[in-house]
Amino acid sequence: MTEEIASTPGWVEQRLDDLFAALPASAGPARAAYGACLGRQKAPAAPSDLLGAEFDGCRPALHHTLAGLGLASDTLAQLDRQLEALEAEIAEDS
Repeated sequence: MTEEIASTPGWVEQRLDDLFAALPASAGPARAAYGACLGRQKAPAAPSDLLGAEFDGCRPALHHTLAGLGLASDTLAQLDRQLEALEAEIAEDS
């Protein structure tokens, strides 16, 4: 018997790599935690009726961590918009 685990579509990891590529290497652990959070929040192979709300806790935690690393507020705002769009794509794709 196999157990289904929550996860995001396979293309999400590459997209996260692309979005975080311009950030300092010190953001790597925060990026990994964010990706894991997205996977934990998404029910496996289930359509979303929450319109992306299942990811609500992931971005604020990431934002807090990245702000603590000293990233500029405009960089954080731009990343936040990109991640919001990514979360919407994940919700649509699933």
